Amino acid sequence: MKTLSITVPDHLAERIHDYVQSGFFMSEPDVVLAAMSEFVRCNRVDLMERFAREDIAWAIKEVHTAK
Repeated sequence: MKTLSITVPDHLAERIHDYVQSGFFMSEPDVVLAAMSEFVRCNRVDLMERFAREDIAWAIKEVHTAK
């Protein structure tokens, strides 16, 4: 497990605090962890596609360089 320290704008910190106060989350780090997990889950395919496009571009360049 790795510990990260973040700084957020006041308005966002207030919303995070509201979620904890309402009992929706146990702590502020739990809110941030849930948000980051959802972000990673939603963007995983986009990231894999980007890596694939970069690999394909590299392979095409290698083929042209070898000629």
